[in-house]
Amino acid sequence: MINCVRAMAATGITTGKLVAGIVIAILVSSIVSIVVSTQLIPGREGPQGERGPAGATGATGAAGATGATGATGPAGATGATGAAGTAGAAGAAGAVGATGPQGPKGERGFGFEQQGNISIGYSAFVPENYNDNASYDYVYGLLNYNTGSPLNCYASLQLPQGATITNATFYFYDNNDNGDFLFDLLRGNTTDTWREIDFVWKISGEGTPGYNHISLDDINPDLATVDNNNYHYYLYIEIPRSSISVLYYRFYYALVEYEFPA
Repeated sequence: MINCVRAMAATGITTGKLVAGIVIAILVSSIVSIVVSTQLIPGREGPQGERGPAGATGATGAAGATGATGATGPAGATGATGAAGTAGAAGAAGAVGATGPQGPKGERGFGFEQQGNISIGYSAFVPENYNDNASYDYVYGLLNYNTGSPLNCYASLQLPQGATITNATFYFYDNNDNGDFLFDLLRGNTTDTWREIDFVWKISGEGTPGYNHISLDDINPDLATVDNNNYHYYLYIEIPRSSISVLYYRFYYALVEYEFPA
């Protein structure tokens, strides 16, 4: 204590000031003790305060387990019929049936001619021998320039299949009386001999000299039906040789007539 007084003395603090400070310190300490003591002692419970506002909604809980399936209800009424679907693809064609019997023969078509003819001009006739001296003239027809011998010529004949040859007429000029014309209609093939369907002679001196014609008169009916699948048809002529003038014997053309069965 003495040391404290000395220290105060050294610093210039008086005793009165020291005592006053001590008293003040004691009073402050007491007040603090009272306040603390007062706060530590619980007081009487006050009245209940007002209810606070509701708290925020909590998060949704997890879904519960699915319950058992209920019993099947009664069947509903039948619905209306739906629209028809599109047609399916066509099926494969069936096999071709057997050929039926042939029907009756129909009538001839419009423009069909039951009868017909074909003309074979002199230029279609070819000499039988390569060294024959034949002359073709647009005015005088076919002439024989051989020296003292007849001129023999052939011409192919194209006729419609199934037709029947009814006649053949030959047109020529004859102004002499010392030679005979021969006109012939034949058929044949590579395996069968050539056969005459019919032939006719124009004998010298018969008829009036000049322009003439002559027809077949005895056609073989067994050979007259045209069968182009198996036979070839042709005409054959023999022109005599005139000792006066080649113009005395001339050949112009042949007209072959045919008809179809009714």
